[in-house]
Amino acid sequence: MSRHKPKQLDLMFSRALQRYSSQACTSTPSALHRVASVTQSTKFLYRRQPQQERHQSSFSGRNSVGVFTPTSAALFVATGVGLFFYFRHEKAQLLARREEERASKQYGRPQVGGPFSLLTSEGQPFTEQNLLGKWSLVYFGFTNCPDICPQELDKVTSVLDVIEKEHGNVFQPLFISVDPARDTPARVGKYLKDFHPSYVGLVGSYEATKAVCKAYRVYFSTPPNADPAGDYLVDHSIFVYLMDPSGKFVEAFGQAVPKEEIINKVHEVMKDWEMETGRKTGVLCLLMDALFLPLANAVGASVDQIKLISCLLVAYPLGSVFVRIPSSQPALRHLFNISIAIFFFFPVLELYKGFFQLLVSILVTYILAAYDKSARMPWLVFFFVMGHLTINHVIRAIYGLSYETMEITGPQMVLTMKLTTFAWNVWDGRRPVATLDKWQTEKRIIEYPSLLEFLGYSFYFPGILVGPYLDLSEYRSLIHETVFDDDKVKEKNKGGRKLPSGRKRNAYGKMVMGLIYLGIFVVFGGSNNYSTALTPWFMEHNLFVRIALFQIYGFLERAKYYAIWTLTEGASIVTGLGFTGFDASGQSTWNGAANVKVMEIEFPSNFKVLLDSWNMKTNVWLRECVYKRVTPAGKKPGFRSSMITFFTSAFWVCVSSVHILGLLMLQTQHGIASGYYLTFLMGGFITTVARLARSNIRPLLLPRPGQNESDLKELYDIAGTTLSTLILNYSASPFMILTATDSFTVWSRLGWYGHIIVFGGLVFFYAGGTSYFKKLQVKAGIVPVGKKSTTGVKEGSNGNTTDSGVSTPTDEKTFTLPPNFDNVIPPKK
Repeated sequence: MSRHKPKQLDLMFSRALQRYSSQACTSTPSALHRVASVTQSTKFLYRRQPQQERHQSSFSGRNSVGVFTPTSAALFVATGVGLFFYFRHEKAQLLARREEERASKQYGRPQVGGPFSLLTSEGQPFTEQNLLGKWSLVYFGFTNCPDICPQELDKVTSVLDVIEKEHGNVFQPLFISVDPARDTPARVGKYLKDFHPSYVGLVGSYEATKAVCKAYRVYFSTPPNADPAGDYLVDHSIFVYLMDPSGKFVEAFGQAVPKEEIINKVHEVMKDWEMETGRKTGVLCLLMDALFLPLANAVGASVDQIKLISCLLVAYPLGSVFVRIPSSQPALRHLFNISIAIFFFFPVLELYKGFFQLLVSILVTYILAAYDKSARMPWLVFFFVMGHLTINHVIRAIYGLSYETMEITGPQMVLTMKLTTFAWNVWDGRRPVATLDKWQTEKRIIEYPSLLEFLGYSFYFPGILVGPYLDLSEYRSLIHETVFDDDKVKEKNKGGRKLPSGRKRNAYGKMVMGLIYLGIFVVFGGSNNYSTALTPWFMEHNLFVRIALFQIYGFLERAKYYAIWTLTEGASIVTGLGFTGFDASGQSTWNGAANVKVMEIEFPSNFKVLLDSWNMKTNVWLRECVYKRVTPAGKKPGFRSSMITFFTSAFWVCVSSVHILGLLMLQTQHGIASGYYLTFLMGGFITTVARLARSNIRPLLLPRPGQNESDLKELYDIAGTTLSTLILNYSASPFMILTATDSFTVWSRLGWYGHIIVFGGLVFFYAGGTSYFKKLQVKAGIVPVGKKSTTGVKEGSNGNTTDSGVSTPTDEKTFTLPPNFDNVIPPKK
């Protein structure tokens, strides 16, 4: 229950809105209108609270369904489909206009710039790498020039004076001498003192001068054997070259171009650059970019990709600082989380507006959960934060923002899972315990968090960018270290320590593995991936070699996901998150922050184990916040619940996986492509045939009590692992290839082996295979799946049922693919 009075919360929220609106967050203008409307609705709800309490019983019959009725679900899907086609049309038109503008701007543009090595007026080396991180205006001239060079340098000085008033010291003007015989470093330094103070003078040998002039397409007439004491003039090209912070040529201004035109053009170019890259033109921003640009260029990645990896790596030593803050000072730990998150978002990632968008979702959730006591509160939070996320994805799609660019939708997806889970946990805290299952009972929130605690939870720094997501009870046990208040932990620890030993070993082991996966992807993934199957080289091999190569490509494609999720898991472990007890040898285990099990994905015993080992946190969220919540109280989840959850999952997995994919791709991809839906559609048939095989064939091969495992069971397991891997790479390829046309081409080049296996299996089981194996099971005295065993517990359920009739099928349900089709059209038994 909230400790804050309603008037205090109203005042606090209105001030937060004022601060947010002052930031001019124009990227999602509808978000402010949403916030305003929600504010009014929460006030109305609070005033009407007595009446709501009188009608509370009307909600109790559908407290799991809330506002998500079949009608609202159909309307939600129809609206989404309509918006999809509308925005796809708008995006196509926008991209066409952009392409025309880009073509008109770049038609006939020369390739200007390149490697060079010169000396500054102080005698320090200066290369093209020194251009990175700032805008540059480059002029070629010589100190003995009587009039033209001084005029051009004065013009550049006037331009810089105007630009710096608005943007600060974001430019680095260069003067490169074309008179190597007479212009010494000291002479150039003295000469430039009469112009802008930030000018950098560069000189070099004749060969070095000739090389840089060739790179910049500059003509100069100085002979190679010129007399340093001679009195001669140098004829040379008269241009001022504008270079962007990545060292690329943008524009050249001739002698006849006035300074006003240069200033206008510079402003226009800087604005376009910010729009295309998603980065800001500011002193601090460009300085941060300068730290990462050399590494980005060395590995062929974008600056934002390098920044993301750097944030994940920096979180490791910061985690060690976090655990040294006394658990008796929780406020300091909350502030530490918030401070590091702000450091990531502001100077490093430059997501200023994005941070305040996250803050709006956080504050709206905090106010709604505190004020609205009705059963619809969690759904209001769900639709608000999901709607906010959807709007940002639509904006990204319409404007064609590169997935190489780190933008706010990635952190927003993690936050969406946190906030919706929080809302349901608050609602569970207001419900009778008898109506809750085990998970809901453990996670229910009785004591409403303070605003500082809620902000610390929302901005938990190791997981704020790409996860893992955690609930408030996990966060509280981390902050107060109550998870370690266990007799076994106390027995293992010495010297009064609370944290079990082995934490750093596990965490930094994850870091090493994450970097190995990242290295594998960077070194091999660029030229060895699913798209390689579209090349003529791939078709030079026979079918079996192509299929074998395709399995290798699959691992290299997944390596990027393994890298990101393993790195962030290790960073979370450093802070103490993820402790799961001790193994048989007495070593501490830290599996609670894992989002992926690599070995069980690459070598799965069956397809279900594979699915259960991928994106595990999302599967938990879908189960607890969607699947069980759309099921009416007292009823078991059925096909309707599965389909609603699947549609939520389809949207979620697409945007989350594509976000990570884009952050680590070396190419730019846009939009939600048709290949994604091929993967999801294929997945429904795969899970169906896999379950039919598992329920019909596997029981016949299991050893009886007291017997050893047979050779046939070992062969079955080997076949299961092999087929699961083959089917995984076959069905997942459209997700990476993106288009349906290219996906069908790849499938055809693989001999359609996935379709043959899957649909051949379906034909077998539906044509009489199921009936045949059931008879064999009855003949062998095996209790069929779904029948009551001698223990009275339904086989396959692990006995994990609740008083409300809602199962918690942690090991039985996977929500990232459509429901099994045999639930709709069962085979004849």
